[in-house]
Amino acid sequence: MATDPPIHPTEMLTTPTGDQVDIDTEMVPVIRELWRLGFTTTACCQDVGEATAGVRAQRDTPLGYGGDGFIAYHRGYALVKMPVPDAQRLAALLAETVAFGDRIRRPWSVGSWRMNVPLEPEGLAAEALLHFPCTQIAELIDALRR
Repeated sequence: MATDPPIHPTEMLTTPTGDQVDIDTEMVPVIRELWRLGFTTTACCQDVGEATAGVRAQRDTPLGYGGDGFIAYHRGYALVKMPVPDAQRLAALLAETVAFGDRIRRPWSVGSWRMNVPLEPEGLAAEALLHFPCTQIAELIDALRR
């Protein structure tokens, strides 16, 4: 099965389990800090809207998602995908910080984080999608290092 070429520049990292994975360069320090703190991650993107638009522009066949509304909604937002318990633990950790407390506790505010846990026929998915403004990446790295 062919995969789409990367839209963002990436860096190869070795996961805590020894696998080699490509990580968007702006997300590399975030992922390293999450791994250092014992979090499991399964995907990430430094700008979901831009990446989706870029992939859509390169394909001859539709993505199955990623219409104009999806791209507009996700433009300027980074993504980390992780198991739900880890996502909840990260949200709880960040809610106790000065930089991220309101961003976690006050949904739908400017700069707030979004957590999406997809609904599947047997219940909620095992993994959560955490979306946050790309402009917060540097602050997130600092908060995780403290």
